[in-house]
Amino acid sequence: MGNAALGEMVRPRPAVEERLTRPQRLVRQLSDLDSGRLRRLIRSGDLAPCFDADDDERAVECPICFYFYPSLNRSKCCSKGICTECFLQLMPSKASRAVHCPFCKTATYAVEYRGARPSSESTLQQEEIQNINEAKTRIRSKTQKTGET
Repeated sequence: MGNAALGEMVRPRPAVEERLTRPQRLVRQLSDLDSGRLRRLIRSGDLAPCFDADDDERAVECPICFYFYPSLNRSKCCSKGICTECFLQLMPSKASRAVHCPFCKTATYAVEYRGARPSSESTLQQEEIQNINEAKTRIRSKTQKTGET
């Protein structure tokens, strides 16, 4: 805590299992992947662990691979979620140029890991899904009524 500014709390990072510091579902082999650096970034909390896919109702879906995870990295430009393995595959090799954000097309793409989603965000997402489902039901019933007349 000696390096923390006055009044700033340093939250302890939970220990990450060794197996969660290694990518498990890469679509393409990353020839220039620095495993040691990746392990350090995950253990320091700068990148989300390479979680196992999850089917828990609180899990969030990665919009790239469509697997569900306990939590995701967030893009710094638009706060969209992405799993670590998809992020690794989007990042350029040393020989290629910078990558644009796959969501908002910002020129320089970077992510941060904020840990698990707060329950308030999860509740808002569930309410949004419920509202969408109710709207679909209303539209279907209106369509059926107009088809009967």
